[in-house]
Amino acid sequence: MTLNRMPEAEVSLRLAIHLILSGLVRSDVEVALDGAQVKTGHSQHFDVIGFLRSLGWTSEVDSVRWQGKYRNASNAHRIVIHSQSGRGDVTAMLATGEPLVVEAKKGTICSCKSSSEYPLLREAMGQLLTLEIVPDNAVLAVAVPHGERFVKLAARWREFPLVKRSGIRLLTVAQTGEVCGW
Repeated sequence: MTLNRMPEAEVSLRLAIHLILSGLVRSDVEVALDGAQVKTGHSQHFDVIGFLRSLGWTSEVDSVRWQGKYRNASNAHRIVIHSQSGRGDVTAMLATGEPLVVEAKKGTICSCKSSSEYPLLREAMGQLLTLEIVPDNAVLAVAVPHGERFVKLAARWREFPLVKRSGIRLLTVAQTGEVCGW
């Protein structure tokens, strides 16, 4: 983890933790992580087990595999991590009884010369709109890091007529665990 960027896995996991700790879900939260986000060859990109452990979440099975079920001692709901694609990066049943489907993206969290936020947010919306399996009455959302440019872009796009009509929520996820745009 670097200080100026948030990997997609971190965005997804922080959102899952927020959903559980805020009481927004009535069931476990599923997080789909592409294996390449975690490790390619001998290069570790994101330490899922170490990251979750640092936030008080432990695997239900003593294993070196990052896929599995993770529990926080103070909550009944778990984070279930798998690598199945095509269903959304974060999925859950909200406390309201509606299914939640979220596409997440990585990105910068500081002001820097990069201008990748616009294409990343647009790509996430496109991926969300082209999922093959979406439950009826699903709450749809896109989650990106809570960086200055993402925050401004999401605030502006939330006001666009078709974004409003679609009901897609544009969420920014901070490294503190705060989620804006809910």
